[in-house]
Amino acid sequence: MYGVESTSEGLQKFAAHRLQAILTSMTKRTLLAALFGMVMTVAFQSSAATTVLVVEFVNSGLMNLTQALGIVLGSAVGTSLTIQLIAFQMLDVALGAIFLGFLLHRIGQGAWKHLGQALIGFGIIFVGRSDMAGASAPLKNIPELYSFLSGLGHSPILGILVGLALTVVIQNSTAVFAIMMSLAGQHLLGLAAVVPLVLGTHIGGTVTTLLSSFTARKTDAKRAAWANTGYKVVAAALVYPFLPQMAKLVQWSTGNLERQVANAHLFFALFMVVVFLPFNSLIARGLKRLLPGRVQPEPLLKLKYIDESSLEVPAVALTQTLQEIWSLGRMIWEQMMLQVPRGVLEVGEESLRRILETEKKVDWYHHHISRFLIALSKKQLTDEQMEENINAQFILKELEYVGDELDYAAVVIQKVRAQNMDLTQGDREVLRELYHKISRNFSSALDAMERGDEELAAGVIRQHPEIVRLQRSLSFTALAEVPCAETTAEDIRREEKMRYAKVDLMNHLYSVDEHVVNIAQVVMGIA
Repeated sequence: MYGVESTSEGLQKFAAHRLQAILTSMTKRTLLAALFGMVMTVAFQSSAATTVLVVEFVNSGLMNLTQALGIVLGSAVGTSLTIQLIAFQMLDVALGAIFLGFLLHRIGQGAWKHLGQALIGFGIIFVGRSDMAGASAPLKNIPELYSFLSGLGHSPILGILVGLALTVVIQNSTAVFAIMMSLAGQHLLGLAAVVPLVLGTHIGGTVTTLLSSFTARKTDAKRAAWANTGYKVVAAALVYPFLPQMAKLVQWSTGNLERQVANAHLFFALFMVVVFLPFNSLIARGLKRLLPGRVQPEPLLKLKYIDESSLEVPAVALTQTLQEIWSLGRMIWEQMMLQVPRGVLEVGEESLRRILETEKKVDWYHHHISRFLIALSKKQLTDEQMEENINAQFILKELEYVGDELDYAAVVIQKVRAQNMDLTQGDREVLRELYHKISRNFSSALDAMERGDEELAAGVIRQHPEIVRLQRSLSFTALAEVPCAETTAEDIRREEKMRYAKVDLMNHLYSVDEHVVNIAQVVMGIA
């Protein structure tokens, strides 16, 4: 189990970004989607990770449900390829893989370090299987166990149920097959028992995903999970009347019992692909009718892109998080920054109220995205992914600061108006000049963040000194204003309050640009 988990973890770190990079070219056709499912499953060694990626790709529009179902079918063949590899007697090679993996993990950098982890896990799988084979030999001396295992061949239904239950309990079909191979190698399992056990293991591997789909928020996640289980159950029902013939086919393929276990899995997986892949479009349409998207009342606030299940695949989780953060930035831009001219510089009470209300939304998104990023940081991340996580947290905090500053500006003008005072036309023109420069910089920073455009981010940083000079000049001018000689004491106090209010507004707008520049520096990699 440790070997399987370690191999999966290392290969996810080594291959996650590469798999996503080739996705668009591999899912244009259903057959290529099945091939991608094979590659992904071999790389990740995790049905949970495969399901997360499939659902993410469907919901992000990179593929349709038909292609996703192709990946689901291909993943079964991918598991078969792994089991074929495990069926080899490669203890010497495994020890070499552990040694090489240790060296790469200790002295390697980046992807080589993660490849080393995968090699260590790969070697441990074979060492563990060799130990299991030796430990299984004494079991032949237990008459009750020997009788039970032998009886599975005479009761195929029981064999299917045992395979299903064993896989649900262990929650790793590769580990279950390693156990089956060890038992077969000691002649505790005959071929007649192996075939139904294989069918049950196929079905059992889908149960965890199916159960988790009941709480899934996205309908396509449920459809993919039900299709995964449906494929295995229907295929098992089709094969069941022909179990003796399938056993003969497996026996014809090889005389080695351990290899027969692997071949039984492979033949069943290929049977599913041949039977269901040509009809995936029809199956997808049928699933949409059987599981229509329910129209539910939308919550006032919800995350658009982040899905908790994506924590199983950090590369996907980071992509979702960056999309969510950029979406938050656009919300601040549209519902706060663009409301400043009318709400703060003019007398637009609706715009002012919108700024104040949006700041509460910003706090909600900041809290929930931060919580997701903290949960993600506790996963096994690569150095690059950990840096992305930290940068995402930094940008998120800077955006919250931007929201705070715009909220403070709205509160300042709200207090001024509560005292029956307001900006003069000249004050508005002065503040509008500063606002437009900062607003353009904020917009450019968001575009740079979305595209990863370092040149655009550099332009944001280059604009900052000019904004600093303008803000200081306007602030000094406001503070240097001298009241007229005929002005009363009460008017002097009111003018003084307005001067400080203007300076406060300038400072809050200027602070927005400081946080915008910090975001641009992260995009450039110099923060």
